[in-house]
Amino acid sequence: MFKDRIRNGYAQFSPGFRRLADFILNHALEAALLTATELAQRLEVDPATVVRFAQELGYTGYRELSQEIKQYIHEHLTAPRQLPDMDSKASEATEEQRLAAQLQGIYQPLQYLSLADLRLLEEIGATLNAVPAVWITAEGSAIHLGRAFAQELQNLGLAAEAFESNLLDMAMYLEQVQAGDALLALGHEGPQLNLSHVLRLGQAKGGRTLCISSNGMQAAAREAQLTLAFALGAPSAMSGLALIAAVLAAIANMISQQRKESLQQQEELRQKYLQQLVELRQQGHADPGLALAIWSQILSRANRPPIL
Repeated sequence: MFKDRIRNGYAQFSPGFRRLADFILNHALEAALLTATELAQRLEVDPATVVRFAQELGYTGYRELSQEIKQYIHEHLTAPRQLPDMDSKASEATEEQRLAAQLQGIYQPLQYLSLADLRLLEEIGATLNAVPAVWITAEGSAIHLGRAFAQELQNLGLAAEAFESNLLDMAMYLEQVQAGDALLALGHEGPQLNLSHVLRLGQAKGGRTLCISSNGMQAAAREAQLTLAFALGAPSAMSGLALIAAVLAAIANMISQQRKESLQQQEELRQKYLQQLVELRQQGHADPGLALAIWSQILSRANRPPIL
């Protein structure tokens, strides 16, 4: 585990290495979203220092270290356990408590959204929950958020997949898009012309195009049929990613609640129609086909085809 490797070698680290070590230990959630170059810029060190740091820990490079950090974050995000009590003294806080504090604060950036933005967030969530399949595309650091969101939607029973908006992935994934599917673009830095191209092609195939963007002037934000775009006065690019992450977490939570309510309603309907079957049989009807047909339709609405 990367934490143990960092702690074991910390005493011998150079000042630059210690800066990297402290950041990764205390901000693992943020570090998981950064490339080697972005991490170097964030900490004002040379990109080569980041690579050497990973190699000093025994990894082939920063990419391998980053994958282990992502796996660590994923395990803590998906583990069904209660968050630790944060009332203890800060000096006595454990690694798990520090991570829990980061996860508990993931919704904090939502305070920057207006009431209109929150309504758009709700509309995007309702759309994603209603379509046969969700296709998520992004570039750069945002693709990590896209893949995590796709996994969360899959855990909730939705058909979802994430892909980078490069030519190879576009050709492979857009071929599978069907009319009625949703294409969600996550726009972060730069003009994101490829994202705009993905949305245009998806819409041509009958897809519903959505965009969540930290820059409303991006081409993808203007191309989508439904866009949640926000402009921050914050100094770092990470603030935009944090807000996108908060929005995606809120959408996933909303969909989870909607699906729980839907399952409860389906169970109530199931009990209703089963009772009808019993009554029909008690009344001497040999063929309760009508009730069975209606119940079959209810079941079919809950089933979603898997993405191949």
